[in-house]
Amino acid sequence: MTYIFDILIIGGGHAGVEAALIARKMGRHVGLVSLDHTKTGRMSCNPAVGGMGKTHIAREVDALGGYIAEATDLAGIQFRVLNRKKGPAVQATRAQTDKDLYEKIIQKKLKEEDVVMIDDEIINFKKEKKEIKSALSKNNEYFAKSYVLTTGTFLNGSILIGHEKNEGGRINERKSSGLESFFKALELKTGRLKTGTPPRLNKKSVDFSSLEEQPGDNEKLFMSYLCGKNKHPKQTSCYITYTNQKTHKIIKNNIKKSAMYSGLISGVGPRYCPSIEDKIMRFKDKEQHQIFVEPEGLQANTIYPNGISTSLPKEIQEEYIRSIKGFEKADITQFGYAVEYDYIDPRNLDKTLRIKKLKNLFLAGQINGTTGYEEAAGQGIVAGINASLLLDNEQWIPKRQDSYLGVLVDDLTRFGVSEPYRMFTSRAEHRLLLRQDNADERMIKYAKKFNTLDPLREEIYSKKQTEKNKARHILEKTKANVGGRKITGTDLCKRNDFSLKDISKITQLKGESFKQTYFDIRYSGYIKKQQRELEKIKNLEEFKLGLIFDYKEVIGLSGELQEKLNHHKPKDLQEVTNIEGITPAAISVLTIHLKKIDAIKAKH
Repeated sequence: MTYIFDILIIGGGHAGVEAALIARKMGRHVGLVSLDHTKTGRMSCNPAVGGMGKTHIAREVDALGGYIAEATDLAGIQFRVLNRKKGPAVQATRAQTDKDLYEKIIQKKLKEEDVVMIDDEIINFKKEKKEIKSALSKNNEYFAKSYVLTTGTFLNGSILIGHEKNEGGRINERKSSGLESFFKALELKTGRLKTGTPPRLNKKSVDFSSLEEQPGDNEKLFMSYLCGKNKHPKQTSCYITYTNQKTHKIIKNNIKKSAMYSGLISGVGPRYCPSIEDKIMRFKDKEQHQIFVEPEGLQANTIYPNGISTSLPKEIQEEYIRSIKGFEKADITQFGYAVEYDYIDPRNLDKTLRIKKLKNLFLAGQINGTTGYEEAAGQGIVAGINASLLLDNEQWIPKRQDSYLGVLVDDLTRFGVSEPYRMFTSRAEHRLLLRQDNADERMIKYAKKFNTLDPLREEIYSKKQTEKNKARHILEKTKANVGGRKITGTDLCKRNDFSLKDISKITQLKGESFKQTYFDIRYSGYIKKQQRELEKIKNLEEFKLGLIFDYKEVIGLSGELQEKLNHHKPKDLQEVTNIEGITPAAISVLTIHLKKIDAIKAKH
C-alpha cells in the first residue's frame, strides 16, 4: 500500500509526539508510523516530568506550542519545586504523573489534531542522490517531503537481565531493525548506549507506614504556561526509603551476575542515573542510597522505586529488594532490566537536527544519544519545526544564549556524546537569563514566526506582560525610608536585606507576575556582569595549560570536568572548548586559575 504525507514521523515516543503535533500546528499533513500506536507517548521509565534543566526544556517546548507540559498538568498527581532555597535560575518544577493517564492524553491529542497513526515498521529508505524519496516497510511505501526519525531505544535494541539477553526496545516489545544497514551504507558514525530501569513493585505489598512521606507542595503548581486551563487529577504523596549494608552485601556478592558486570553489555550507561550496581561499586564508602518510592498512577497497583535500576538476575533482585525497609514483603510485578541500543553520533547532524548527508531526514530523541523525556521532546519540536520549514526552504537554529533547546542542539552537534546526554542548568552559561518562568518571553517571537502561538496562549502572555509592566511601574514609584534615605522599590529588589515577601508588604504587589518582575530586577546586575566576563574570554589559544598537572587542583570545576581534562590534557583553552561538557563558565574558572599561577610565578 502507498501513503503520501507532507511529513512522516517514525516512532511514537516523546520526540515523535512533539514532532508530529508541531508539524500539524504548522499546517502540514502528518503521518506517524510506530510499532504499536496504542503505546504512543508511553512513559517507559519513571512516571515523572521535570527536574534541573529538564523543566526549562519542557517549558520552552510549551511556549513554542508543544504538548509535554500540558499533558503533564492533565496527568500530574504531585507537583514540587526543586531547589526552592536557591536562586530562580536553578529552581525547577517537577511533576509525578499518572503514566496510564498521560499515555491516553497524548493519544487523544494526536487523534484530535488529525495525525494519521499507522502500525508498521520502517526498515529502509529509498533515496536519490541526497534526498529521501520514500520510507519502506515490508508491505508499504510512505512518500513525504521530509522525514523525522525517532526510534528511541528500539534501534537494534536488546533487553538484558542477568545472563539473559533478548531482542527488544522495551520489556515485552520487539526491537526495530533494518535501518542500521541504511546508516552503515551512509557511512555515519554510530555507537551503542545503555539505559536501565528498576523493578516495579506491587503497591499492596509495600509497608508505607515505615517509609518517610514526601507530599507535594501546598501551592498550586503547573508545568504549562496555560496554568489553570488544564485541571490536575487528585494529588498524592511519594515516599522515601534507603538501601542498607545488607542490600549492598547481596549486590556485591552477586555483582558478576549483573549484565553490566559480566561483559554482556558493551554500551555506555548514563552517568547521572547509574544502576544500583554502579552506585555500590563506585561509591563503596556510602552506607546507604536514597530510593524515591513513586506511585505509577492513582489507580495503578504498581510502585516505581526510583534509584535502584538494575540488570541483576531475577532471584537476586527479589533478595535485595526484600532487604530494604518497607519492601520486606514486596512482590515484584516487573523485574528491572537494562536496554542496549544503537545511536547515531549527533555530530552527523547540523543544528536543525538534519543529517548533513541528506536533504530531508531529521533525527530526534535517544537515537541522538540523549536520555530523558524532556530532552527527547525538545529535539522532537526542533526537528518537527525544521521538517515543516524545509517545505518552504527555511530553517530554525535555536540559540544557546536564549534557550536550553539551543544548548541541547549545540552540545550534541558540536561535541557528540560519550554517554547518554542529560540536560542540567550547569550546561548553560547564560542560565541567569534562562529561567523556567521566562521561557514564554524567550520563545514567543519564534512561536509567532512559525504560527504556532494559539489565541489563548497569546492572551495569557499579553496579560502577564501587562501585569509585569504594572508591577515595574509601581516599584519605580514606591519610595521606602531605609536608614534615613528614600529608596525606590526597584532598588529594594536588588538589596539582600529586603526579601520578596518584604517588598510585597511594602508595595501590596503579589502573584507570579510580581515575582518574575522582582527576579528580573534583582539579577539584572549579575546578568550584565556575566555578559562582560564572557566578552573578556577571547584569543583562547594564548592561554597555555602546560602548568596545570592535575585538574583536581582547579577550584570550581566539577569532578566530571576534572576527570575529562586529566584524560584529554589539552594544550590550551582553545582545545578545551572542543571537549564534551565544557561551558564558558568552566573556561572562566580555568582562566582565573591560570592568572593565579602567573601571579605566583611573578612573585618568584
